[in-house]
Amino acid sequence: MMASSQILQCFLNQLLLLRLTPIWAVIGLLFVTVWPTVAQLQLKGEVGQNVTFDCPRDKSKEIKLFYLQKDTVYVNGYHVNKPLSESWENTERDDWTTVHMYRLNISHQGTYFCIIQYTDNQLDDKQQIHLSVTANYSKPTVTVSCDKNHEYGGCLVRCASQGGYPRNKMMLNRPATWNTSHQIWKVLNSSEHQDKDSMLFDSSSTACFNCSYGKQEMLSCSVGEVTSDMFSVCEPPPDTGNHDVIVKAICAIVVFIIVVVLVLLCRCRKGRQAGKEDEEN
Repeated sequence: MMASSQILQCFLNQLLLLRLTPIWAVIGLLFVTVWPTVAQLQLKGEVGQNVTFDCPRDKSKEIKLFYLQKDTVYVNGYHVNKPLSESWENTERDDWTTVHMYRLNISHQGTYFCIIQYTDNQLDDKQQIHLSVTANYSKPTVTVSCDKNHEYGGCLVRCASQGGYPRNKMMLNRPATWNTSHQIWKVLNSSEHQDKDSMLFDSSSTACFNCSYGKQEMLSCSVGEVTSDMFSVCEPPPDTGNHDVIVKAICAIVVFIIVVVLVLLCRCRKGRQAGKEDEEN
């Protein structure tokens, strides 16, 4: 008895809604709530790209009306006898029941309904099409900052990427040959920020590396299906020992040459003075 009352109340609520809803939404609501469900088609697109909704129809019959709608929101369509509401500006109908949608954004994803009525008034075609919209993240940028006196010690690595969808976490990838018995690195923070207008995500992560285990190579960052270039951390400082030896050797050679030159100059001067004295005598 309680179930029957709930069904009746639901029906009355829908009737009240029908009195306030345009005809295309009325038909759509009837299909969404009453008509048997058929297999849902899957359609995929990328932000900024285009997709095509190809609603199946009986080509042996003439079409009286066709509506493509997102839930109960009219998108595009056709009626043989009267004009319809304004279609979405980024859509175009083609070949009766085919609708092209251009310049996709995240708000376009969702479930769409193909509603067709033929001239014999048969209203038995309904097809659900679920549109999934994605966006590729930008190639992650990697910033490495190393300082033994840093708060965390060793090296800090920050990976960042922008403009992706759906939400994905930035991952730091290490070689399979790493010795996992040591805690060589630790993730300090990770964040995914969504732009309120574009609905796209920026993803970033910061990790610190313990450089007491030496240089770490073949590292990369990835988010979604995009991966950064390989990089390394904890590079050993340049060996300045040999450099100092070379500098000292060069200095010694220069000093030796200067001393030799001065000695030769002194001898030359003494020889000239001795020669003048002999001539005077």
